Amino acid sequence: MPDITDELTPKLLECFFINGAWVAGHSGRRAAVIHPATEATVFEVALADTSDMDRAIAAARHAFDHGPWPTMSAGERAQLLARLADRLALRSDLLARLATAQVGMPISFAEILVQAGLARYRYYAELAASYAFEDRRPTARGHARVRREPVGVAALIAPWNAAFPVTAQKVGAALAAGCTCIVKSPVESPVEGLILAECAMEAGLPPGVLNVVTADRPESAYLVASPEVDKISFTGSVAAGRQIGLSAADRMARVTLELGGKSAAIFLEDVDLAAALPALAPFTMPFAGQICFAQTRILAPQSRLDEVVAAYAGIVGTLRLGDPWDRQTQVGPVLNARQRDRVLGYIAEGRDEGARIVLGGGQPAGFNRGYFIEPTVFVDVTPQMAIAREEIFGPVVTVQGYADEEEAIQIANDSELGLSGSVYGRDVEHAYEIACRIRTGQVGINGMELAPSVPFGGYKSSGLGREGGPEGLEAFLETKAVFMPVPA
Repeated sequence: MPDITDELTPKLLECFFINGAWVAGHSGRRAAVIHPATEATVFEVALADTSDMDRAIAAARHAFDHGPWPTMSAGERAQLLARLADRLALRSDLLARLATAQVGMPISFAEILVQAGLARYRYYAELAASYAFEDRRPTARGHARVRREPVGVAALIAPWNAAFPVTAQKVGAALAAGCTCIVKSPVESPVEGLILAECAMEAGLPPGVLNVVTADRPESAYLVASPEVDKISFTGSVAAGRQIGLSAADRMARVTLELGGKSAAIFLEDVDLAAALPALAPFTMPFAGQICFAQTRILAPQSRLDEVVAAYAGIVGTLRLGDPWDRQTQVGPVLNARQRDRVLGYIAEGRDEGARIVLGGGQPAGFNRGYFIEPTVFVDVTPQMAIAREEIFGPVVTVQGYADEEEAIQIANDSELGLSGSVYGRDVEHAYEIACRIRTGQVGINGMELAPSVPFGGYKSSGLGREGGPEGLEAFLETKAVFMPVPA
């Protein structure tokens, strides 16, 4: 593994960014970041305690209540956001390599996600400059001015698996709205957030507008429970999201939750497999399946089930498993031993429940170190099985047959989760009709994509609210109506 520490200034590993300055942690606690492919320590970083959280919260609170950021014109905020994006772009290569070093993401995929993150910053810079933060509406005695104002101090919590692009979606929208922020970086991939802080300082953001701390779960819970935090935006597990939702509801804090997925890809009877499978396959187990929108349930008509299984398994069987630093690698390791054991447990449970493995199913031979799992495809799967219902977060995909389209829709919707999905067929308008009946926040027709202008979020237990697009900006705004009289 390349040594990446020489490219990092010491403050990134030793400090937090609070109130426009680099500050040492109160407790001196450290956390080791372990490379999933070698199990070696990459570096250690400072770990926050509640005292550090208090400092970050106080800085953001003061910057919102007394600083210039919320009262700046939207155009001024847009200029600083664009400058921030420019500074981050200069570090795009480093940001990609950090994702590979910290969480084992294949470098080619990491580069794609970094570009997706940069696109989100630029999108919100442009939106801030054009968004109508105020409009006028006629009333019986004059008119009302309807204002959209920043909600206040925002706690932004991103997951380890896509820290840079998910943080970009939250920070871009929050800053465009005029909020001040506390970014809670994940322990597993902390440095992207600290590089964001470094770039924010270079871009000229006022002190306290963006604060970055690295913290574990207890300190994160302390952050979201703070009465000084007006808005929480969290991406992560359903279990953690429920606890955050309860904490926010207790004091009526605004909250956005983007949680898990168990997305279905429906192949219609007329599907062109030669076109559909290459479009779908990269989204079935990206980053070893550790992406929330992964299309992990393939639904195929019974008349074509064997054809779909053979063709899909043929593609998955060619995926290159190995060193995430190798540009030819398509599937790297999962995050850690706990995640490896969890995924292997699901595979064993699938076998025990009667599903049949047509590909993979264990740890690959020849890997003496690292948390590698073979890309695995199950058939003979029923909707009641755990592998068909629960988010595995590993390189495991099920292929299920359906009798008719009504059953396909029923199977797709028979889930507590509703984040993503896709429909594949030659008749695009008919595929759209099917998509409209799928109870998820996003559905792709004959393909998937990441688009900063489009809202992302889920139905049911997949979350509350939306990120991305104007909807993502509006999640950080309050609406105020001011009634004006007829001029004398």
